Amino acid sequence: MKRTPALFVTLLFALSAIWTAVSDYQWQRRQIANDLTQALCLTVADQPTDWLSADTIRSYRQHLRLSYLRDSAVLTLCMLEDDKTVRHGISGERINIRSDISAYGNVSLSSFEVWWMSDHRLSLLFSLLTLMSLLLTFRKHNEQVYAQLNERPQNCLTDDGRLLDGEGHELHLTPMQRQLVQLFQLAPRHELSKEEICEALWPRKDDASETLYALISRLKAVIEPRTNLRITTDRGRAYRLTEEMVSNH
Repeated sequence: MKRTPALFVTLLFALSAIWTAVSDYQWQRRQIANDLTQALCLTVADQPTDWLSADTIRSYRQHLRLSYLRDSAVLTLCMLEDDKTVRHGISGERINIRSDISAYGNVSLSSFEVWWMSDHRLSLLFSLLTLMSLLLTFRKHNEQVYAQLNERPQNCLTDDGRLLDGEGHELHLTPMQRQLVQLFQLAPRHELSKEEICEALWPRKDDASETLYALISRLKAVIEPRTNLRITTDRGRAYRLTEEMVSNH
């Protein structure tokens, strides 16, 4: 799975979890409001005349279907012409109980309490899928990063100085280039001083500096583009053949 589609799937799961959580919360609020309304309608029907009695709240709460509302739901009275009644929590619809008075059921519940009472099964499922998708995405990403960091051309520096590229093909070196590679291969830490190279390759030449520079430059041009071998220099005094990690992008 490529990273972009995997992240898209993760985002889709996350949005689904949020959407279902919000939908469950809104559905639960509607259920509470509807229960408050139906309980009030039944209470008014039971007490059509002597409605404002001591048993009104008791009867009202008995008609509530949601048991967790029975200890906290209340009735609020208001004048019919009063449209500016401040409501807190969740309220049902206003019902006319007399010619001049209306009432509505009300319960004081926080948003968290309403959410806690709602059904979380679907949102939890999407949340779990989101978490699993994230873990799989980052695991895959880490594996790719690890593979890239450890990806190296399969070079092979043979004992006789031949050099193979990542596909197993032999690099074409001149006799002098192959001899220099052999010197690096045999040297401690694969490091040679300028004097050691000049003495080994041009023992009869008084000053082979320019020739050495040209040889190093041409050898680097052959091996560095196609292998993970690098020739580093210490201010022209010493040279070292090193192996570096090279990622293919």
